[in-house]
Amino acid sequence: MEEEFYATIKLVSGEEIVSKVCYLPDEDKILLDKPLQVEHAKQKKGHVEVTGFTFKEWVSATFEDMFVIRRDHVLTMLELDNEILEFYEKSVRKIESGRHLTGRGNKLPRA
Repeated sequence: MEEEFYATIKLVSGEEIVSKVCYLPDEDKILLDKPLQVEHAKQKKGHVEVTGFTFKEWVSATFEDMFVIRRDHVLTMLELDNEILEFYEKSVRKIESGRHLTGRGNKLPRA
Protein backbone atom coordinates (compact mmCIF):
# COMPACT_ATOMS: atom_id res chain seq x y z
CA MET A 1 0.00 0.00 0.00
CA GLU A 2 1.30 3.41 -0.97
CA GLU A 3 1.23 6.69 0.98
CA GLU A 4 -2.18 8.34 1.53
CA PHE A 5 -2.99 11.81 0.24
CA TYR A 6 -6.02 13.99 -0.50
CA ALA A 7 -6.99 14.46 -4.12
CA THR A 8 -9.61 15.66 -6.52
CA ILE A 9 -10.37 12.88 -8.99
CA LYS A 10 -12.07 13.08 -12.37
CA LEU A 11 -13.64 9.74 -13.28
CA VAL A 12 -14.36 8.45 -16.78
CA SER A 13 -18.07 8.71 -15.86
CA GLY A 14 -17.65 12.51 -15.71
CA GLU A 15 -18.01 12.63 -11.93
CA GLU A 16 -15.54 14.67 -9.92
CA ILE A 17 -14.87 13.52 -6.38
CA VAL A 18 -12.61 14.61 -3.54
CA SER A 19 -11.24 12.01 -1.16
CA LYS A 20 -8.38 10.68 0.87
CA VAL A 21 -6.66 8.34 -1.60
CA CYS A 22 -4.33 5.40 -1.35
CA TYR A 23 -3.03 3.49 -4.37
CA LEU A 24 -3.08 -0.32 -4.09
CA PRO A 25 -0.33 -1.32 -6.56
CA ASP A 26 -0.78 -5.09 -6.21
CA GLU A 27 -4.39 -4.78 -7.38
CA ASP A 28 -3.95 -1.69 -9.60
CA LYS A 29 -6.85 -0.12 -7.71
CA ILE A 30 -7.44 3.00 -5.66
CA LEU A 31 -8.83 3.07 -2.15
CA LEU A 32 -11.07 6.07 -1.46
CA ASP A 33 -11.75 7.12 2.12
CA LYS A 34 -14.81 9.36 2.65
CA PRO A 35 -15.22 10.41 -1.00
CA LEU A 36 -17.46 13.42 -1.64
CA GLN A 37 -18.86 14.37 -5.01
CA VAL A 38 -18.19 17.88 -6.31
CA GLU A 39 -21.37 19.70 -7.25
CA HIS A 40 -21.42 23.03 -9.07
CA ALA A 41 -23.25 25.80 -7.22
CA LYS A 42 -24.51 29.23 -8.28
CA GLN A 43 -25.67 32.05 -6.07
CA LYS A 44 -26.94 35.54 -6.89
CA LYS A 45 -25.62 38.44 -4.86
CA GLY A 46 -27.51 41.47 -6.06
CA HIS A 47 -27.00 41.62 -9.80
CA VAL A 48 -23.90 39.44 -9.74
CA GLU A 49 -23.98 35.66 -10.12
CA VAL A 50 -21.27 33.88 -8.17
CA THR A 51 -20.32 30.34 -9.18
CA GLY A 52 -18.45 27.82 -7.12
CA PHE A 53 -18.86 24.30 -5.83
CA THR A 54 -20.07 22.32 -2.87
CA PHE A 55 -19.72 18.71 -1.77
CA LYS A 56 -22.31 15.98 -1.30
CA GLU A 57 -22.06 12.30 -0.45
CA TRP A 58 -20.77 10.31 -3.41
CA VAL A 59 -22.68 7.13 -2.55
CA SER A 60 -25.70 7.84 -0.34
CA ALA A 61 -27.34 4.45 0.12
CA THR A 62 -24.64 2.90 2.28
CA PHE A 63 -23.10 3.16 5.72
CA GLU A 64 -19.61 2.55 4.29
CA ASP A 65 -16.93 5.26 4.13
CA MET A 66 -14.34 3.38 2.05
CA PHE A 67 -14.58 2.34 -1.58
CA VAL A 68 -12.21 0.65 -4.02
CA ILE A 69 -12.22 1.65 -7.69
CA ARG A 70 -10.19 0.43 -10.62
CA ARG A 71 -7.38 2.75 -11.68
CA ASP A 72 -8.57 2.70 -15.29
CA HIS A 73 -11.78 4.46 -14.16
CA VAL A 74 -9.72 7.56 -13.34
CA LEU A 75 -9.05 10.20 -15.99
CA THR A 76 -6.92 12.42 -13.79
CA MET A 77 -6.06 12.98 -10.15
CA LEU A 78 -4.56 16.05 -8.51
CA GLU A 79 -3.45 16.58 -4.93
CA LEU A 80 -5.68 19.07 -3.07
CA ASP A 81 -4.41 22.49 -2.11
CA ASN A 82 -4.82 23.50 1.55
CA GLU A 83 -7.87 25.74 1.06
CA ILE A 84 -9.91 23.01 -0.65
CA LEU A 85 -8.66 20.42 1.85
CA GLU A 86 -10.00 22.56 4.71
CA PHE A 87 -13.38 22.88 2.95
CA TYR A 88 -13.45 19.10 2.36
CA GLU A 89 -12.65 18.31 6.01
CA LYS A 90 -15.31 20.77 7.20
CA SER A 91 -17.85 19.13 4.84
CA VAL A 92 -16.95 15.63 6.09
CA ARG A 93 -17.47 16.78 9.69
CA LYS A 94 -20.86 18.28 8.78
CA ILE A 95 -22.00 15.11 7.02
CA GLU A 96 -20.82 12.89 9.88
CA SER A 97 -22.55 15.15 12.39
CA GLY A 98 -25.77 14.96 10.35
CA ARG A 99 -25.54 11.16 10.31
CA HIS A 100 -25.19 11.17 14.06
CA LEU A 101 -28.20 13.46 14.56
CA THR A 102 -30.46 11.43 12.27
CA GLY A 103 -29.27 8.08 13.56
CA ARG A 104 -27.82 7.23 10.14
CA GLY A 105 -24.86 4.99 10.55
CA ASN A 106 -26.74 2.79 12.96
CA LYS A 107 -28.08 -0.48 11.66
CA LEU A 108 -31.70 -0.29 10.55
CA PRO A 109 -34.14 -2.66 12.22
CA ARG A 110 -35.27 -5.60 10.10
CA ALA A 111 -38.88 -5.60 8.95
